[in-house]
Amino acid sequence: MPPDSSLGLVDYALAALLRLGGDTRMVDLEDIAVEAFQLAPDRFRWRRHDFPNLELVRVVLSDANKRGGHLVLHDRKGRMLTVEGVRRATDVLHRINAGAPAHRDDALRRQDLAEIARMESHPAYSRWRQVGIGVVDAVDLADLVRCSASTPIDMFGDRLRRSQAVAAYWNREDLARFLGEAADHLPGMLAEENR
Repeated sequence: MPPDSSLGLVDYALAALLRLGGDTRMVDLEDIAVEAFQLAPDRFRWRRHDFPNLELVRVVLSDANKRGGHLVLHDRKGRMLTVEGVRRATDVLHRINAGAPAHRDDALRRQDLAEIARMESHPAYSRWRQVGIGVVDAVDLADLVRCSASTPIDMFGDRLRRSQAVAAYWNREDLARFLGEAADHLPGMLAEENR
């Protein structure tokens, strides 16, 4: 099926990332480039040769956050979709009729569900459910996502967003909402910790 001309490069790159499991884990950029090339070969190829264009995919995914909101998380291991990115990529997959993301293997499923169970039993999550985000502090959140309260804010926020994406994937709406609120309030919590 030829690429849908109403979809842009960002749309195809997000769809490729979702098809590779980028809704719950980091995916290597090379794998994303190959998948994007398979979805839309004329758009993700070298100028003169039929090879996936890795640099184009890197730039497109970087620009996705500048133009379309916070859609992709980046680190040295690869790229991962945020909750907003998963929503957009899912819509794109439906539009290009490329099917649903690949089924999770049992090892990933067990790992995801164990991490969700740990977070759902965490005292910070229990307090949030009873009172709201105001009773949760940065130290609680750091413990929840297994980092330090002194972790740089962008890395800390990415851990919260990754956890939010995993919770959303497994339909744990309350936990995903909590993690989203926590990420949104993180700068204020860290400022409060440093006083």
